[in-house]
Amino acid sequence: MPEIPTDAEQTSLEKTVPPSRRALTMAWTRSHLHLVAPVVVYLMLVIFGVTTSNIGVNYMREDPAKPLGVQIMSASEIRSDEYTSQSPLWLGEMAVGGMETQNPLSASPDFFAQLPDGPISAVVFFEGSLLTLGPWLPDAMLFAAKWWLPTLMLALGLPVWFRQITGSMRWGYLSAILIYFSPASAWWSLLPVSTLGFIFAGCALGIWGLDQFDKGRRGRAVAGLAVAGILLARFPSYYQPYAVMLGLAPVLATAAFLLVRPGPLRRKVIGLVAFGAYSAIVTGLLLLESWSAIAAGLKTVYPGRRSASGASLSIGQVFGATNLAWLSGLDTSTVTNRSEVSTSFTVLLAVLVILVVAQRWRGSRAMLVPFSVMTILALFWLSWCTLSWGHLGDHLPLVNWVTPGRASNAVGYLAIISFCMFMTQWRPPARRIVGVVAGLVAAGISAYAGSDLAHSLIPFLRAWEVGFSALVTGVVVALLVLRPRANSTLVATTVVAALLVITANPVLVGLADLRESGTASKMLAAGTASRKDGSLWVSDSTYVDALLLATGTPTLSGRQQVGPVVAEWTKLDPTKANEAAWNRGGTHIRFDWTSSTTLTFTKPYPDSVLISGSPCTVKQDISQLGFVVSHRPLSAACLTQTDTL
Repeated sequence: MPEIPTDAEQTSLEKTVPPSRRALTMAWTRSHLHLVAPVVVYLMLVIFGVTTSNIGVNYMREDPAKPLGVQIMSASEIRSDEYTSQSPLWLGEMAVGGMETQNPLSASPDFFAQLPDGPISAVVFFEGSLLTLGPWLPDAMLFAAKWWLPTLMLALGLPVWFRQITGSMRWGYLSAILIYFSPASAWWSLLPVSTLGFIFAGCALGIWGLDQFDKGRRGRAVAGLAVAGILLARFPSYYQPYAVMLGLAPVLATAAFLLVRPGPLRRKVIGLVAFGAYSAIVTGLLLLESWSAIAAGLKTVYPGRRSASGASLSIGQVFGATNLAWLSGLDTSTVTNRSEVSTSFTVLLAVLVILVVAQRWRGSRAMLVPFSVMTILALFWLSWCTLSWGHLGDHLPLVNWVTPGRASNAVGYLAIISFCMFMTQWRPPARRIVGVVAGLVAAGISAYAGSDLAHSLIPFLRAWEVGFSALVTGVVVALLVLRPRANSTLVATTVVAALLVITANPVLVGLADLRESGTASKMLAAGTASRKDGSLWVSDSTYVDALLLATGTPTLSGRQQVGPVVAEWTKLDPTKANEAAWNRGGTHIRFDWTSSTTLTFTKPYPDSVLISGSPCTVKQDISQLGFVVSHRPLSAACLTQTDTL
């Protein structure tokens, strides 16, 4: 073994390193701190297995009175899409090491979970491919690596994109901070961050690659454009309403910038077309590889055949984000929930209008065009959730995939980006009246939206909470307008935004009871055995289904994320009389055990199909069924009790 040098020897070794090299190393680190710092934070979170996942919710505990692992603050029950579907799906991928454990009733969820399902997706969803290392690397680290990667992409990509477009990284940082701390990000399990993170990283890397071509650095250019195309190829795999709203805007703004920035037009067009064609080819190959699952989703009653048009929602549904600091401690009305009512900072669009009127554009044409693209799209989506479009909206391709409710959730993200782009060229006027007016208008909108929420969707929101939220909103906006270059303004805005969502999700170290409990260990072993002999499990509990999914146990019940495998469903429903109940994406397949030999299908909730009947009948229809989990004793002739969980 090599000997460890003594302190004296180490000092001698350091003296042999030329001072110029050490100076260059430190200079490189300082000049690339915007890249180094996020990566260091990301690696620390991964090493310690820290996430904000809700898998530690009481429903997912072996004994809620004795929770395992470390969790700070309570998990959010409303984020069941995350803790019963998304996270268990990732954990299951680790448990099986890449083997196939697909529910026979459901099309593969891998494409929309961004997990590998072939050679192309293994490259595009590269962090999903790493999950197959579960048998060799700690699951908590792999889970954290996938959990935080979109946030890392946002932290790296958006500030760099801002510098490329506007020449300023400062407002890019603030934009990333406001996006991450938006209520809609917290209450939608970072879905908007996942979309924006990879898209902006791909756009920034694409601009960099084309710049390298202009400088004659062909090796760097090819590598940068290749990775950028891979990042952008994820576009169709995002949650479709957010992908249409949030994914297209950065791509179109980037394309506009590449066309209008200084340089020979022919060279710009060739570069943009080449980059776009490469990205389209990678995306097309990915779609072709996953087409069977995508086709199943497109043929569903929901969301495949859904068509929506613009409609007028209440001001609270559109501009209410600044009032949601109290949301985790309040109940919503029976017509909505915390996720549905959460939004981003749409109020910044109103502030932007005031600033545009108060001061002419001072930036370059190359910056004005992408800013205009982003702002026009923001205003369009604002109209989608504030104006009635009648039947016209039904005839707009892609746009009609977005319901007004989803538009209200996410339009604030485009407002953030547009506002911050404008602020890069903002010069505070000598008179403070503009900042005062902007603050008062923002406070007024916040108060009006909060009052509307208290009157309808959040009835327990109190008047003083609405008033306090309005006051803080007005002060923060006034500071941003009057003191845009002060570090204290950036810090104050960050703190206020973070306090809005600090109680929405827990801080979780490790994987709670889904890996550390005796029940999880038992099911990991059972899952291995079932994958070998081809047997299926089925349960009458959504939470047991999540456990089965997280341990890689083949199951008949659980989440049908994309769409059905019709040939398998017709074994249970030969006449397709109940197709409207089971031909859906994003639905939970649930069972209720009775003594009836006839299976009945109902929809207790829009996102659930409940199959009632004897497990013996299910066994007759689907011969692979080997194990039934029930919360109450069963006495069917085909059953023998073997164990308890």
